[in-house]
Amino acid sequence: MCTVFSNMPKDWAVCFMHDCILKEQCLRYYAAKTLSISQHSMLTVLPSARSGNSCKEFHTMKKERLAWGFSHLFDDVKHSDYRSLRSTMESHFGSRFVYYRYHRGINKLREGEQKWVDELFQRYGYAAPRVYDNYQTSWEY
Repeated sequence: MCTVFSNMPKDWAVCFMHDCILKEQCLRYYAAKTLSISQHSMLTVLPSARSGNSCKEFHTMKKERLAWGFSHLFDDVKHSDYRSLRSTMESHFGSRFVYYRYHRGINKLREGEQKWVDELFQRYGYAAPRVYDNYQTSWEY
């Protein structure tokens, strides 16, 4: 798979319908056009998804900024707030294990998750937006 689409979900269908009027605005079509020549199979959108000038599988081309790494996330946090903030984050992510997957960059925080973290810290009185160790701009699937 092309590195531009390195975070494309494995179960995400691409589209090869060259006669579609929506193709220039559709991420599924763009992804199909940029697949590596070493790619031999992929989930695809079937022609039955189209109906007139619309498509049930149309996906707008939109980018988002992903973030990961928490090395400095708690730098300005009071010792008395740290345990509660950290516990709330672990609970939100599902476990300590998943928390560390975001910290190490195995999982990446989408913009909505980054907003949730900012709002959590704001509830504790920390107004500054959180800064992560790494950022990556990627297609929004």
